[in-house]
Amino acid sequence: MPAPVAISTGASDPFVGTPEKEKDSNILVGYATNRMPIGAREARFYTRSFDDDLRMGVVTIQIGDGNNSWDEIRELSNNAAHKGQVLLTLANAREVAALGAGDSLETLSPTMAKMMGDFNRYIERSPSKEITLYVHGANNNFYRSAAHAAQYRHFTGRQSVVLMFSWPSAESILRYATDVNNIQQTVPAFVRYLRLLAQHSSARKINILAYSAGATLVNEALAILGEDSRKPDRQNYRDSLRIGTVYYAAPDTDFDDWVKQYRSYQDIVDSVTVTINMKDSVLAMAQEDRSARATTSWQDEASAKSRLGRPDMDEINTADAEWLVAQTNTDRLDVLIIDPATVPGIDKGSHAFWYESPWVSNDAMLNIELHASPASRGLAEHETKRGTHIWYFPADYEDRVIDIINKLN
Repeated sequence: MPAPVAISTGASDPFVGTPEKEKDSNILVGYATNRMPIGAREARFYTRSFDDDLRMGVVTIQIGDGNNSWDEIRELSNNAAHKGQVLLTLANAREVAALGAGDSLETLSPTMAKMMGDFNRYIERSPSKEITLYVHGANNNFYRSAAHAAQYRHFTGRQSVVLMFSWPSAESILRYATDVNNIQQTVPAFVRYLRLLAQHSSARKINILAYSAGATLVNEALAILGEDSRKPDRQNYRDSLRIGTVYYAAPDTDFDDWVKQYRSYQDIVDSVTVTINMKDSVLAMAQEDRSARATTSWQDEASAKSRLGRPDMDEINTADAEWLVAQTNTDRLDVLIIDPATVPGIDKGSHAFWYESPWVSNDAMLNIELHASPASRGLAEHETKRGTHIWYFPADYEDRVIDIINKLN
């Protein structure tokens, strides 16, 4: 992952505040998974199969051969090392505790309670006292999603508390339909995980970065939380969940379904950002795949829809369209258009722009870590003919970065 532009230009150096014990080749991130484990708890390997339990622990991602000095690592990071220049290795996955499908969230087991206590002490030592939860997309194994989460944490100067949720992807682009099904089966487990964090973590906010098909998992889980009829006092409910920024990166989820589900949870989250590349080749293939399945089975007919990261406004009715347009005029929903012609570091059909482009990753971190508004992050605004307010990167974004960082600091 190239360094975010604020780092590569020297506008910001997050490594100034890196804790001494973090200054080595190992990046630590927490994890939760409903993948079936193999091996000892101290050195787990997680398969493509489902497990009834939610398993949690700490994964270690190693930079290079593990022998680089902190000065060398910092130099590589500041100089925006290109993909492939530095090898990342999953050195270890240490499972700490498990939450059984029938276990109570009210009274945790001694092992789980100890893990959450240790975790809370870690949160309290962090500058923001917040959590950033990364949810990967389709065709991802445990290592790859851990590496993405680790790189995000690394470029915050290792000062943020980052978790990743790894659902059992089939890990093959040819088994996309399997991944879609696996996501649906994972939703209840992910809802339990969010409730666990809300009830037992001391995090001031729980932020979520959902990439690609991970957006379906996050969106459906949030809809379940939003539709919980046992919580009539919405403000108290929102305060108890403490969900901050929800960032959908190239979201691969049905556009019209998202509009309906977002209605149910828009008042219990602080803000939602949707990033869109209308030329996203992966989302185009995903839509084609679902359309093909829709012609062979009536059960799949509802899946032949545009994706949230490549939406077709004509698919939704007038009332929904008017409501959505109105939402873009509030500070709760931000729509960010990614134009490969003007955003450096990505190709025309980019699907991985959130970590491939130094501009986009920079903006994502400012959004998630600081909850900064689009305008204060240096983005430009445009109003469409429908009245939709969208945001985009101006041509002089890189020149604006120093001033942006100074103001946010």
